[in-house]
Amino acid sequence: MKYLLISAIAAGFLACGGEKKEIDTHAGHNHAKHETTQFAKSERLIYYTCPMDSHKHIHHREMGKCEECGMSLVAGVITTEEKMDFYGCPMLMHSHIRQETAGKCDECGMALKPMRLVK
Repeated sequence: MKYLLISAIAAGFLACGGEKKEIDTHAGHNHAKHETTQFAKSERLIYYTCPMDSHKHIHHREMGKCEECGMSLVAGVITTEEKMDFYGCPMLMHSHIRQETAGKCDECGMALKPMRLVK
């Protein structure tokens, strides 16, 4: 009986494609989030930020809108040097630290990583 139940659960999971959906349950609502941002498996998501350079200080852990201009936030990911747009601090709170050359973060001293914004 136990093996039958485990098999049924596994079959159901495989039938659904094994897709994991993140659920947002803020303020009593239950919204399934659909990740539309595409980045390579070798890349690592660090934060979401406004695509406007003047709003690079805006950073969030989840997708949403810029509170200053209303634009959709884009993913800031650590990537390879071939795909990078800038060197940036890998800390969420230091999303505004961006430069063209490798170095260290002025605020925390961490090594800057090759990063890009995924729109």
